Amino acid sequence: MTTDADIAALAEKIAATRQSKTTIDFLPGALADGTEADAYKLQFAVHARLSASGSDRIAGWKVAATLPAQYQPIGLSGPAFAGVYQSGIKPSGAVFPKGALRKYGVECEVVARIGRDVAAGGAPYDRESIKPFIDALFCGMEVVENRFADIAKADGKCRIADEFLQAACIMGPPIADWQSLDLAAIQGRSLHDGKELASGPGANVMGHPLASLAWLANQLIAHGKTLRAGDVVLTGSTHPPQFLPGPGVAVAEFIGIGETRVTFE
Repeated sequence: MTTDADIAALAEKIAATRQSKTTIDFLPGALADGTEADAYKLQFAVHARLSASGSDRIAGWKVAATLPAQYQPIGLSGPAFAGVYQSGIKPSGAVFPKGALRKYGVECEVVARIGRDVAAGGAPYDRESIKPFIDALFCGMEVVENRFADIAKADGKCRIADEFLQAACIMGPPIADWQSLDLAAIQGRSLHDGKELASGPGANVMGHPLASLAWLANQLIAHGKTLRAGDVVLTGSTHPPQFLPGPGVAVAEFIGIGETRVTFE
């Protein structure tokens, strides 16, 4: 059984590792007796600690492990979500200095910006009823960072507690006339120094990126939170995370629509 005291102690340790940029070597096993709900309580407790000074805040969310082949092997009952900090929201063309991240990788994702608060009373939402709350969609990239000493030992609950490797949300160009596109059919891919690493369709994101967004809205409500106007949402990757071999230029491209790029020094 994971108690409130356990969660508070773990939250302090996770927050400290994030601030000092040290490796997390204590989480695997720490949540062995906990539930997925406990893992989210821990995630929210870390949010509170890292935003307490007012120098940073949760400015959005990400959806992770959108396919059974991704969440079942790590012991989760379904997809997961995690917070995105304001400090991690960056424009296309951003540069990450050497040493800013440890084991880093990229994912190709549709990013949604929420135009107005998503009321709890409207739940459950689906991909059609969530549309009026969307201000814009963007070609995006998630930068992920493996902060674990041995990620193979980190189950889904551990990954939820540590934001599912979230490091940055890179905002590329807006997707023009997105309402008329078949977002399940768009093709996304990631490249490193011009070499394609992985690719996949929007259907890999829970069948449709807006289905993922609606799922997130419903899950947040179930946890006592809501999507708010101005929030940005990484809806999920079109392919598994691609960890990079070293420095260079990474590109996330939605073919025929637009691309997002970053440089790792």
